[in-house]
Amino acid sequence: MNQAPHEWIDRADLLPAVADALRAALWIALDSESNSMFVYREEVCLIQLNAGGRLFVVDTLAIKRAGGGLEALKTELERSDRPCWLHGGEYDVGCLKRDYGITIGGVWDSQQAASLLGWERTGYGAAVEKLCGVVLDKGHAQYDWATRPLDPAALCYAVDDVVYLPKICELLRAEVTAADIEEEIAIANQAVSTTTWTGGFDPGGFWRIKGVRDVPMTAMPVLAAMYVWRDGIAQAANKPPGRMLNNESLLAVARHAPNNFQLLKRAGLKGWFLSAHGEELLTIIKEALANPQPLPPRPKFREVLPIEEEREDRLKEWRRAEAEIRTKIENRPVPLQVVLPAKALEYLKQHGAADLSVVPQLGAKRMARYGDKLRELAK
Repeated sequence: MNQAPHEWIDRADLLPAVADALRAALWIALDSESNSMFVYREEVCLIQLNAGGRLFVVDTLAIKRAGGGLEALKTELERSDRPCWLHGGEYDVGCLKRDYGITIGGVWDSQQAASLLGWERTGYGAAVEKLCGVVLDKGHAQYDWATRPLDPAALCYAVDDVVYLPKICELLRAEVTAADIEEEIAIANQAVSTTTWTGGFDPGGFWRIKGVRDVPMTAMPVLAAMYVWRDGIAQAANKPPGRMLNNESLLAVARHAPNNFQLLKRAGLKGWFLSAHGEELLTIIKEALANPQPLPPRPKFREVLPIEEEREDRLKEWRRAEAEIRTKIENRPVPLQVVLPAKALEYLKQHGAADLSVVPQLGAKRMARYGDKLRELAK
C-alpha cells in the first residue's frame, strides 16, 4: 500500500490555506465519501481534493463536530473558470449542495465522457486501469467513512480517487476532442452540475417498493403502517431503514399479517429484531387491521397519449439506426445518448418539435444536424 502524500485537514482554521491552493490551481479534482449505508441520515464524511497536484483530505466530520463549516472553500469550489474533475459526480454534487450549500463549478465528469465515448466499463477503477495501467484495490467501496481513526488502507483508497483522476480526464478530453463530441460532453457535464439531493422520507414511498404490486389491497394498510413505523425506529437507532427491516420482509409481513412471534420468524425476521421490536410490530399490525388508516395516494403516472407513443417509436427507431450508421462511418462506438439524450427524447415525445431551442440537453450542434429530422419525427 503506497500512500500518496497528502495534507489532512480536520480544523476549520486550516481551510483558508486549502482555499489558497485551490485559487492558485489551474484545475482541481474532487471526490467525497459519505456514510449512507450505515446511518439514517447520511452526511459527507471526507472530501478529497487535488489542487493542481497538491493533495488534501478534508475531515468534514471533525470540522462539523467542532462547530465549523466549509465557508472558506465555497468561492473556490464554485468557480466556473477552470475545470473541476469528477468521476460519476452526481452524488458528490448533490451531497455538497445538501450539506453545505456549495454548487460545484467547472464540472468535467470523466464517467460521462467514457460513457459518451462508448466505453463498456465506465467505473473509476476501469478507467484508471485502461488509461494509467494501474489496478486499484477497491476493497473499501462499502467502508463506513464515519469511522475514526480511518483504516490506513481506506484512506489510501480515498486519496487514490483524486490521484489518478486528473490524468484520466486529460486523456479523455483529448479523446472527446478527437471524436468531436465536446458540446455533447459539455451538456452532460452541465446536467451533473445541476444535480440535487432527492432523499428524505415519503410516507407513500411504499408504493415504489419492488414487488408491491403483488400485495393485496386488503394488506396495504398494514404495509403503510409498518413503513412509517420502520422509518421511526430507524431514525431513533440512526440506521438505514432497510438495515432495520428490509423491503422483502416488510412485504412478507404485510401479506400474512402475523399475530405471534413464530409467524414473524417465518416471515424472515431476525431474532435480534424480534427481541428489540417484535412486540411493538405485532401491535402495529393489530391496530392497522382493526383500524385501517387512509392510504397515501398511489403515485399517478401521466397517461401516455397515442400520438406520444407514435413519436417515441419513431424517435427510438431513428436514434438506433443513426447510432449504427455513425458508428460505421466514424469507426468508433457512437452511443444512443450521443445522437439524442434520453431527456431530449422524452420532451420531444410529449411536446413535439415546434421549438427545438427549449428541448433539454439537445444543444445547438444536434439541433443543426438533426433539426429537420426531429421536426419530421416528432410532428
